Amino acid sequence: MLRVIKNVVCWTLIIILSFAVITFLLTRFAGGTPSLFGYTLQRVSSGSMVPELEVGDVILSRNVGESDELKVDDIITFDGSDQFGEKNVTHRIIVAPYEANGVVMLQTKGDANYIADNPIAFSRVQSLMLKKLDFLRTIYDLFLSPWGLIIFIALLLLVFFDELMNIIKIATGNYRDEDEESISEIIERIQREDMEKAEEKKRRALKNTQDMVSIMAESGSEKAVPSEEAPEAASEDEPEDEPEENADEKYEE
Repeated sequence: MLRVIKNVVCWTLIIILSFAVITFLLTRFAGGTPSLFGYTLQRVSSGSMVPELEVGDVILSRNVGESDELKVDDIITFDGSDQFGEKNVTHRIIVAPYEANGVVMLQTKGDANYIADNPIAFSRVQSLMLKKLDFLRTIYDLFLSPWGLIIFIALLLLVFFDELMNIIKIATGNYRDEDEESISEIIERIQREDMEKAEEKKRRALKNTQDMVSIMAESGSEKAVPSEEAPEAASEDEPEDEPEENADEKYEE
C-alpha cells in the first residue's frame, strides 16, 4: 500500500513538473498559453485592467464554445493582433455578443483605459476568465527567472530518477518490495507473540499445579501429627496405678 501511494505521488509530481516546464517554455520563448482539458493559465502582462488585474497576476480561464456563454462584465482573452500589436489581450466585455452582417460580434474595454476597443468577431475570443490565482504568481515568477527552468528540470529529473531505478531493479530481478517485507515481519512478530503468550500460559498453569500439590502435602502432614503423639498421652496417664503400690507398702509394714 505504501509503495502504491509513493508511485502515485511520484508520477503526480512528474506530471506537474512536466507541465510547469512546458508552461515556462511556452510563456518565455513562444509566448503561448498552455491549455489542459480546456482550461488555460495566463499571465497578465499589461496594466490595462488595473485594479482588477495587476501586471504579473495569473488567471485561470476556460475555452468558450458558444457566444451565448458570454455576457456583459465578463473578462475574456482574445486575439488582439489587429488592434494592439499583441497576440492576446484580456479585457472586459461592455457589449454582449450580437449579430452584424451574419457575423457574431462583441465589444470590450480595459478597466484602466478611457477608450473602448473596436468591436471584434466572436471567433477571435480564446477564453473566459474564471478567477485570479494569487498563489501561482510566485511560481510563475520563478518560471520566468533565469534559474527557473534549471530548478524545475532538476526536480523533474530527481523524481524521475527514483522511478527509473525501480524499473531497472524490476527488469534485473533485484527489486525488493518493501511492503511485502514489512508485512512478513508483522506476521512473524504476531506469531512470536502468540507463542510467547502460550508459553507463559503453560508456565502459569504448571506453577498453579505445583502450588496445589505443596498445599495438599502440607495439609496431609498436619493431620498425621496427632496419631504420633497418642502414645505419649497414654504414658502420661500411667501414674493412676500408684495407689496399688502404696497399698502393698502398707501391708509389708
